[in-house]
Amino acid sequence: MLTETALPELLKSGFIDTNGVKTEYGIYGDMNGEPLLLLPPNGGNMHSFDGNILPEMAKHFKIITVSPRGCGNSERGSGRLTFEVMSADLADLLNALNIRKTNVFGFSDGGNLGVVFTLKHPEFVTRLAIMGANINTFGTKTTNQLEIETEYRMLSLKAFFTKNQSIALKRDIKGMMVGQPKLVYKDLSAIRIPFLNIYGEHDMIKRRHSEMITKSVRQGQGLMVAGGGHGSCFEQTETVINPAVLKFFGAAG
Repeated sequence: MLTETALPELLKSGFIDTNGVKTEYGIYGDMNGEPLLLLPPNGGNMHSFDGNILPEMAKHFKIITVSPRGCGNSERGSGRLTFEVMSADLADLLNALNIRKTNVFGFSDGGNLGVVFTLKHPEFVTRLAIMGANINTFGTKTTNQLEIETEYRMLSLKAFFTKNQSIALKRDIKGMMVGQPKLVYKDLSAIRIPFLNIYGEHDMIKRRHSEMITKSVRQGQGLMVAGGGHGSCFEQTETVINPAVLKFFGAAG
């Protein structure tokens, strides 16, 4: 079980212009250490990992956290929210921070973003670890995908009739889980770096889908968290997640 751990000091934070929007970020840990970029789940922000992996990871790395556009205090910008647009934002963010290479860890949609970012901007990524991610909506269990799409339709109707911008933003963020990403397994063969795919035994992502993601990457490793669901995998942060991630990224536990 995860126990209470003091949060590391926020060493630097602010906003960086990425493709015309102000993107919120934070830096923790060792300013001279090897970078590790943390990518949050759908609707998450730069604080999504505060209660799980951030405290331990900050002991070993220079941690960069980010609020994707429309999330946290980041601006939404115009146009459709896509993983490709957010990948371009990340490239701008890292360039502005003078980070040329980084490890990446992403959870759920953050894992999806990590995959797309690595495919679009491979020059930035040293190693990629994802957890509870899918490369297309066919990888999500049918009941879970129906729930997502039902919620999206309800938000769409509510946004249409109320013209409420806050509801419209929630619709757009939820909409990233409807029809995105649009990858197939063979696309993953372009990933030529060490790759770790973590998923729960009872994840909302289909087991076969997770296994095929791992097999499709040349240097892919898979880890199934026994008894874990989707987010509930974080209940085993100290016993399973942190040791596995630290080992994968080459840090002492």
